[in-house]
Amino acid sequence: MQISAAQKFADWRRWIPSIMFFKTVFCMLCLLAGVAPATSQTRAPFKLFEAIRFLGGPDFQAFGFEHLTIADPHVLGPDIPDAGQVRQALTLPRSNEYLNIDIESWPLEGPDQASSLAKYQKTLGAFKKADPNVKIGLYSVLPIRDHWRAIGHNGPAALDDWKQQNTVVASALVPYVDALFPSLYTFYGDKDAWVAYAKANIGEARRIAQGKPVYCFLWPQFHKTLAFLPGDLWYAQLDTCRRLADGIVIWGTIGGDSPFRPAQWDDKADWWQATLKFLEELGTAQKT
Repeated sequence: MQISAAQKFADWRRWIPSIMFFKTVFCMLCLLAGVAPATSQTRAPFKLFEAIRFLGGPDFQAFGFEHLTIADPHVLGPDIPDAGQVRQALTLPRSNEYLNIDIESWPLEGPDQASSLAKYQKTLGAFKKADPNVKIGLYSVLPIRDHWRAIGHNGPAALDDWKQQNTVVASALVPYVDALFPSLYTFYGDKDAWVAYAKANIGEARRIAQGKPVYCFLWPQFHKTLAFLPGDLWYAQLDTCRRLADGIVIWGTIGGDSPFRPAQWDDKADWWQATLKFLEELGTAQKT
């Protein structure tokens, strides 16, 4: 049976509302996909690094962690490292392309700021010159780790000053690094206060990162007492970083009797049980 052109047009018109409906739904889904929170701002898989030692501890690589090699003044010396010290740092065993530089004695604020930034630039430039393929990060420099100013406790002027200092530091140093490694160690036991402090520091890292990934240093011990964190606080830290950052670095540990002796491993510790829960959830999230 022949179908006239008029009939074809009438049939097509009947389908228009359905086509427009599905088109609208599709566009809305695309829009939502663009604004929905992701595991990381760069939409890359959430990275797990460790720089952690225990007496009798497990192989963290079996749990999905990559070891992050850290070069500190024990290798680099107290001032700008010379060529030999740079080469020595580059020969440290690495399981990936990253090398994290930990220099905490060069002031980032105050009258010595310009001198410190020049030292960092010369140091980072020396590493890039010696090995153009190495990916460099700076521990706790971008942004300047801060608690009270960052959460606004000291008022808007202090918060603005912290941000201005970070802008100065970032303009000098972000071009020399491949990722940012803010430090979010635990000074107080208030979970909500820690989350506010982390959000402020991660947000500041995002602001100055120029699109580079942000990997947060976490430590499962309190900064002063060295007591291990309760499970709920530690899980909140892991989960906050999962939502806002591109990865974490778990650092430690320090035994209570000596800063140079790692702590004894406890498989049933609350912080580790919280970590296992987090890893299980993260594995599920990464498969979807």
